[in-house]
Amino acid sequence: MQLQITTHCPHCHSGNIIKNGKTYYGKQNHRCKNCKRQFVERLEDPVEEYKEEILPLLLLERIPLRGIARVLGHGMSWIYKRMEVLWELLPAELPHGKLSEAEIGLYCLEADELWSFVGAKDCKEWVWIAIERRTKLVVGFHIGGRDEEGALGLKLSIAPELLGKSIVFADDFPSYKNIFRAGQLNQEGKRQTTKIERFNNTIRQRCSRLVRKALSFSKKWENHYLAIKYFIVNYNRGKIAKNPSL
Repeated sequence: MQLQITTHCPHCHSGNIIKNGKTYYGKQNHRCKNCKRQFVERLEDPVEEYKEEILPLLLLERIPLRGIARVLGHGMSWIYKRMEVLWELLPAELPHGKLSEAEIGLYCLEADELWSFVGAKDCKEWVWIAIERRTKLVVGFHIGGRDEEGALGLKLSIAPELLGKSIVFADDFPSYKNIFRAGQLNQEGKRQTTKIERFNNTIRQRCSRLVRKALSFSKKWENHYLAIKYFIVNYNRGKIAKNPSL
């Protein structure tokens, strides 16, 4: 695509403009006859609107932010500003579709913890995730230490209407026993957590911040949390969009 010269006022978008001398640097100056604003003609890149649309998709792939900046031809400040806007639009709760309305006797939730780090590899942050086995939707997640407080954070992130009628399958990590009530927790080993283990592999492959040996890790805890939440929210939305019955 070729660059196009603006033919309208950047302030009121009126096309009623006239030439108004030249600037100190010799560029043609214009004046809007409607709002009286003066401006210098500038080049518009029609590709810019596509870059705005592509950025949300690129943030869901295993591409570091500096790599996205190189592809789109923008600086990091341009990426950060638009990324923060996308994060602000995230819902408070994870999208579940019609999951809580389904007439199911018991939900089967699989829970597991995923190792990550923020700032340095000795600053470990564990990503606790729970998914519903039938729909493979993520129903809760928490980022914290690998202890009882982290397991409690995962439990509190699950909607009460789901947790109240669920069986939780997990590995033999002892923190689960002290958080989930007796009879609700099933710790039969890895053979009961195949779905969550598969999701762990997916999120590591898609989220560059979770790659073990890379430089594209999170520098701030808040960014780490929001970037992972952004992926999980869009993951659930994709599942719901593909299956209207969810």
